[in-house]
Amino acid sequence: MPKPLLGSLPDDVLFGIFSYCNGDDLREFSRVCQIFQAVSQDDYLWKTIYQKRFDRDPPLQGVPYRDQYDQEDQLMLSVAEECAIVHDRLPYWRRAEDPRSAFGTVALLHAVSWLHVLGTLRGVHTGKYNVVWRMSVMPRAQNIFDINFSAETRRRGRISESQLPRNASLIEFGSDYFDFVLPQPIEITDPFEDVIVQCKCESHEWKTNITLCSVRLVLTEATTTEGRARALGKTSGYSSIGLTGKNGRSVRARRLKNLRSVPGASYRPWRPWSTFAWYEAALIGVFGISVAAILVQLFLDKTRY
Repeated sequence: MPKPLLGSLPDDVLFGIFSYCNGDDLREFSRVCQIFQAVSQDDYLWKTIYQKRFDRDPPLQGVPYRDQYDQEDQLMLSVAEECAIVHDRLPYWRRAEDPRSAFGTVALLHAVSWLHVLGTLRGVHTGKYNVVWRMSVMPRAQNIFDINFSAETRRRGRISESQLPRNASLIEFGSDYFDFVLPQPIEITDPFEDVIVQCKCESHEWKTNITLCSVRLVLTEATTTEGRARALGKTSGYSSIGLTGKNGRSVRARRLKNLRSVPGASYRPWRPWSTFAWYEAALIGVFGISVAAILVQLFLDKTRY
């Protein structure tokens, strides 16, 4: 049986071929045979694909180049730590610690009239991606429905943008973080293209009381291979994405079409009253009545004496 042509190539030729791959492709090639596995584990190869993708040298000395590549490969930015924010100081913005954030810190907006947050996801591989902003809206938020969330490719100028749904009342957002998924995915046709992400509103009204956690790109189901889906699930916390809520009976899921909650270890999704089961509402009601009865009894005992 003739030996496969690709497997008979010298290691330096395979090295040159693999240097045009991204990390996911290289990991898949390493499963083909022992020769491919040996070449794909070369740390200098990971340095080469890092340089080609991100157009710079790996910054850390003494850390394996593969680990540095995987760190950059998450396609996610911390708004507080990795994005430029106009008026990034008190009393307008504040960086706050939050254990529910993947980065540990979030950008908390107190009040600002000119809102502009800008970041760049570098070296994005070809494919279609959903743009996901992780955020929360506080009950006293004002003038937030004119804020434009967008993502744009640097070379081709393809853009995906949207605002929060205007038919939503503030109470429907709850107090926890949610994922705002832009309705249209963004398509990357050039390998290793930069994507500019923005959150912007320059109206004269004061925008208040929102928290921005992160922005990330997630391969759509149409372009996600099984291997890439597994790798993405390990890095970003979930394996697929949809534009509707999980529970089709939920009032929140029906009205807020592009808002998705992704539960985490310390994350409890908010639910409107209409989604509680009858026994849950009954238990809450009994508890409230009991507390009220105890308080009334204490008040009567105090006034009696």
